[in-house]
Amino acid sequence: PIGQCGSSKEGGCGGFFDFTVSQVTLAPSIRTDLGDEEANVKDTVCWTLLAEQEMIDVSSSSKDYWNKYSVSSPALFFGADNGVFRQYPASGDTCENDNSSYDPRVRPWYVAASSGPKDIILVLDTSGSMGTEFRIDKLKLAAKRVISTLGISDYFSVVSFNSEASKLGTRDLLLTRATDDNKNDALKYIDTLIPSGGTIYNSGFQKAFDIFSESNLNEISSGCRQAILFVTDGSMQDIESTLYQNIDRERAQYSNEPPAIFTYSFGGSAPEDVPKNLACRYGGVWSRISDEENLADSMGAYYKYFSYGLGGDSTSDSTFVAWVSPYISATGGSLVTTASAPVYDRSVDPPVLAGVVGFDFTLAAMERALGKESKESRDIIIEDIVRKSVAKCPNFSLSSCQLESLRMYGTDASGFSEATCGGTACDSQGSIPSLTSPTCSAADLNSVGLWENVKHSMWSFEERVCCNVGESRLASASLSLTEVQDQICKEGSGMAAIIGGAVAGVAALIVIIAVVWFCKKKSAASPAKTNLGGVFPETEQVVAEHAEAEHVVYAEQSFQH
Repeated sequence: PIGQCGSSKEGGCGGFFDFTVSQVTLAPSIRTDLGDEEANVKDTVCWTLLAEQEMIDVSSSSKDYWNKYSVSSPALFFGADNGVFRQYPASGDTCENDNSSYDPRVRPWYVAASSGPKDIILVLDTSGSMGTEFRIDKLKLAAKRVISTLGISDYFSVVSFNSEASKLGTRDLLLTRATDDNKNDALKYIDTLIPSGGTIYNSGFQKAFDIFSESNLNEISSGCRQAILFVTDGSMQDIESTLYQNIDRERAQYSNEPPAIFTYSFGGSAPEDVPKNLACRYGGVWSRISDEENLADSMGAYYKYFSYGLGGDSTSDSTFVAWVSPYISATGGSLVTTASAPVYDRSVDPPVLAGVVGFDFTLAAMERALGKESKESRDIIIEDIVRKSVAKCPNFSLSSCQLESLRMYGTDASGFSEATCGGTACDSQGSIPSLTSPTCSAADLNSVGLWENVKHSMWSFEERVCCNVGESRLASASLSLTEVQDQICKEGSGMAAIIGGAVAGVAALIVIIAVVWFCKKKSAASPAKTNLGGVFPETEQVVAEHAEAEHVVYAEQSFQH
């Protein structure tokens, strides 16, 4: 509870969330001094604001429904592909040094929705040269970043190689489901890596293909797309042609699409030719990372390959909702899960990932819907979440030009032409499409001040949030300041807080509707972007009809920037 409101005890005053507005935070990688934000950051903050009133309306209209299960109303949120995060309701929590460390793009709910179920094997160079420039420590951090982003629908393994290769953890040659326990075990194994020995590329790749082969035979797999993430800082000490022959032989055994290979040349002395050739030959992306650059950020962007593959299909079968393993809520301490879905800008060709929309709700609501709150019912719910997560593989369609775009812009927004492979139609035309939607011009956005909340700029936090425990505040948007002040709690004057609820049976449908109204709102309100005098336009400019549809696909087709 928000301490500045009161004790939050029965008969006192409290406040948990501000249900009158949404809240925006910026990922550390895009945060600058106030007023110096990049144009695309300002643009995203502005157009996501157009969803705020719809968030308020959806939360308000469904309150009675959630109240039946006596749980808090779910938080609604959107994480943009550039790191802007908008959530409703707003929270009074303070950030360390007034800066948020939250980056939606590395959260499991974001990666799960934007990439779908997948099998990932990390092949990590632990040769002696990794002991220089703290490379082994940076490698561990990067590997942990990738594993932490995996969801319960994913399977993974970690292979370390030098003069020979070994699978971290269990001795069997099988993938592991990305449960919290399995991921935590993998993080501990990664901490034990020590640099030594030579650099035999083929040993690492052979071990990875052996794991894929054995797992496929035993049906221990997501059954969806597979990828190898290969990191090295040294030149191979085996024969290059033999490596390609061995990989070709392994890939030829696949009746469906074989694993894509992503390669990372890490460090100032890292080789480039072979890692790049591997990515070009086998449908992946090559990245060059110096000792000064962030390997974790570069490896963490692998999911874009999957996300743009999902965006290429706009048929009814492309509808996809991701579920993540239950976790303890940071705000209420209760066990919650997140359901989320990707949003694409289809006004450009090829489609561009705009971000991921989702909401949190408690497992307590699911248990109450089943009529019993116990460990047994909770186990049933968790198993149902797992089944929903792996119910089917979303359609995957990635054109050669989209793959070239990922190579060009995937890890460097300004472009990295050395990573392109050539030979595609867009290469021959001299125009590789970018991975971003068009934004308003910098001139239009110069006057936009992101942190000037003109809606409530004269109101204190207490005036916007604090209430009697046991009572709900009226929406402040329609009230005068005097009327708002009359609602402010004085310790001892009332009781209770805002309550809401959740139900499992229709959770997926609500997520789909959430995506629909988010995208539809952006489409319906996009003309308002021509007037960018402030980041918070008047309410009547953003209120539109409640979007109604039965499919995420409809939302995606309506998406206009």
